[in-house]
Amino acid sequence: MTEAKPQVNPRALPSEMILLLLLLAAAVLLNAFFLANWLATLEGGGFLNLVPKLQMLLAPGLVAYFVITRVRTRGSVPLATTGLRDASKAVTDLILEVHPPRRTDIRLGKHLGARAYVTGMPAKPVIALGPELLALHAMPGERRAVFDAVVRHELAHVHAGDLWWYQLATVLRACNVTTGLFALFILWLDLSVDKSTPAVFAVSTLRLVALVLLAELIARAFLRAREHAADLHAAQFGVEGLLAAVRSHETEQTRSVVRAWLRRHPGSDERSQALTNPVRLLASPIGQVFLGATAAGIGLVTLQDLLLSGGPGDRSTPVITAVLIGIPLTLFTAFGLWRGTWQEDRNRLRPLLTAAALFGGLVIGSHLPLYTRIFNESPIGIPITPSTLLALALGSAGLCWWLDALGTSWRHTDPTADRVPTFLKYAVPSAALVGGWLFAVLWTWSARLRGVYLACPTEEAQGVPICQSSTQQSDIALAVAKDFGFTFWSIVTVLTVAATLAIPHHLRTRTLRPAALTAVAALVVLAGLWTTGSSAPRDRARAEFRPVLDTSSPEALGIAKRERQSTNRTTQQEALAAHDCTEPDPLRGKADPALPLVTCAADASEKFVLAPTVMSTVDIADAEASRTATGYAIRIELTAEGRQRWEDLTKANVGKRIAFLVNDELLTAPEIMQPLTGKSIELPAPFTSLDQAEAVAESIRGT
Repeated sequence: MTEAKPQVNPRALPSEMILLLLLLAAAVLLNAFFLANWLATLEGGGFLNLVPKLQMLLAPGLVAYFVITRVRTRGSVPLATTGLRDASKAVTDLILEVHPPRRTDIRLGKHLGARAYVTGMPAKPVIALGPELLALHAMPGERRAVFDAVVRHELAHVHAGDLWWYQLATVLRACNVTTGLFALFILWLDLSVDKSTPAVFAVSTLRLVALVLLAELIARAFLRAREHAADLHAAQFGVEGLLAAVRSHETEQTRSVVRAWLRRHPGSDERSQALTNPVRLLASPIGQVFLGATAAGIGLVTLQDLLLSGGPGDRSTPVITAVLIGIPLTLFTAFGLWRGTWQEDRNRLRPLLTAAALFGGLVIGSHLPLYTRIFNESPIGIPITPSTLLALALGSAGLCWWLDALGTSWRHTDPTADRVPTFLKYAVPSAALVGGWLFAVLWTWSARLRGVYLACPTEEAQGVPICQSSTQQSDIALAVAKDFGFTFWSIVTVLTVAATLAIPHHLRTRTLRPAALTAVAALVVLAGLWTTGSSAPRDRARAEFRPVLDTSSPEALGIAKRERQSTNRTTQQEALAAHDCTEPDPLRGKADPALPLVTCAADASEKFVLAPTVMSTVDIADAEASRTATGYAIRIELTAEGRQRWEDLTKANVGKRIAFLVNDELLTAPEIMQPLTGKSIELPAPFTSLDQAEAVAESIRGT
């Protein structure tokens, strides 16, 4: 005898569709905010000017909802005033049975025929019923059951507060179109004055079409999900009448895959299958994961501008990203995977397919926003580099595997999903913590690398060390590891993952082996985070040794300031004469180490023409301040390669001077009397206190 499979109620498991709509809301509203902020910046006025611009972009959505509501209620009359007393009483009885949380206005829609719908403002819902549908209340058998089922279905929408979500979806769709068209109009103006090209405008138009299509697909997927939820709610009072009502409208067209994605309501055959086998609703299409990830990708790249303006020291922006994008995206993915866990004959590859959809959606979505073209910033989106894509792929795969493991472990002890609320009490906070941390890290990684690609081609960034590095990707990765590696939140995240994997398995099997293996794995990961963080490059000052080519007293001033990093000897002499040591140095920290440099001593006692840099920070192992008989000095400890370079440098410059600079400030330029060897150098400098010397030494060490 075959054992009966446990029945699972889909309504016992949380739906991910509201989170999908919230991800769309985050993406659309962030784009609207940044466009409004750009418009307000053009006119000045700050925040007070920002609010009207934001209202201008959001107003069309609200107007659209009011107009649609007005059109749908036009021509309908209150049912109680029509004289159809029996029909009115039948509807009133059903209202008392379902007991919606707010008063509902029932109206007769003379143009509706056998149809019905819910409309109106969320606080004052309206249900419009067609005359042919109302006529069924007096008919016996199946026809009366159809009437009851349809009214219960519409009341279920009111009971669930769906009008609030319908209003949000309408506003988002209209705001998305308005924002996109406004951005496209600005790009068209650039094209008309030859500031842009037709190719850029054409690509931007395609991106606008993609943004509009994305919003429509998400909104319609949400509406279909709410229809299924209303069906399940109405089916509690009997499924036969609802099935009869659904099957009476079944057509071949509803079986089209394209129409299934574009419909606002699920097809009749789809609704019939869901009513006869509700468990099939547990498996969400992988395409919905892709839509949610694409919306999140739009939000991620929009938020990148905050980090680019805030700089690497910004700590609040990753937190904002985790809250607005990371946590909703993780919970959206989690609910989809957890619902699929209780599905019969579920696809074992679903976690991998979900991770692929998550990865693809994030990358593609990050390249869709239009506003970045307005600011003339390109490339936009997640950088298409091996390190970033690999990190994003591994992070998505690991997150989906862990979320699926959580649901699978709980399903073994709760096959009928009766204790899902207990599961959610610890699973949801855990998923929010892990996902928020993970996406904050991945977003910061991609944002910083994008910032390097945007800034380094500019002239102002030529002296920045990261722009001169040949390993920018690995440097950024190690810098992110330093910021997020062995920290409080990373430790809590690793321990959370380990605990949520080990504890449920131990409670089910009563064995310690899985817990021990998980503990070992957690220790290995923590050790890796500590090692990575400790080996990350330190933020060190740029220390340089340059041979002195020429000197001059500060009284020999010219009348014009010339190029101070020219390789032409005549130009160097002119710049030496023209350079004013009393003025702020615009080249401080920005000089090209590969070119000569005209600069002043720190105490303005001399001016120098310096050769290109021969030794730099990479040759210095340590630095510390010291007190000497004549003042203060910095003792430099060299690396093995640095010692050899120093010996060669002093041997080639006996009788000459070698300048020592920190961030292009010349601290000292001692004369070399003989070749020098050894692993350390003591360099006297014009410090006024030991604390000042220690501050410079600390900047060289990077501690």
